Amino acid sequence: MISTNLNRSSATNFRLIFPKIPTETTIIANKPLTLNIFGTVIPSITLDQTESRWQGGRMLFASGSMTFEQWPINFIVDSKLENWVLLFNWMTAISNNKDRYSDIPNNYMVDATLSITDNFEVSIVKINFKNVWVQSLGEVIFSQREGESLIESNATLLYDRY
Repeated sequence: MISTNLNRSSATNFRLIFPKIPTETTIIANKPLTLNIFGTVIPSITLDQTESRWQGGRMLFASGSMTFEQWPINFIVDSKLENWVLLFNWMTAISNNKDRYSDIPNNYMVDATLSITDNFEVSIVKINFKNVWVQSLGEVIFSQREGESLIESNATLLYDRY
């Protein structure tokens, strides 16, 4: 059922919503940050394993720990570069490379929602990511395609779980 609904979806129907950027102190902090995503994945999950011997043979079993992989996103930068600057400020608030090399995780993590809608703005899927923060922020790409000016960037996000 999801696959037929996704057929009615375009690149502008993928949004990443941060209800609040935890390190932001300006008036913009009261507004959610919404990134229009044109490329992403739902990251993979790995169960850690342990090896044991049983009756002379080798046996692998889950050790209970789960690892969530990095989350790469490609997003459209707004014409004033405000969404990119917010992400940049978030990163420098975590570590400014001058007098603060890290902050307490609770001060910079926030939950986020990946929202997928169809062309009629009807919600298809929402995936909630817990304790998200920006690990890397890519270059800003200025391009023209089919007569449209586009500004694009990418980021890698880390999180606890989804």
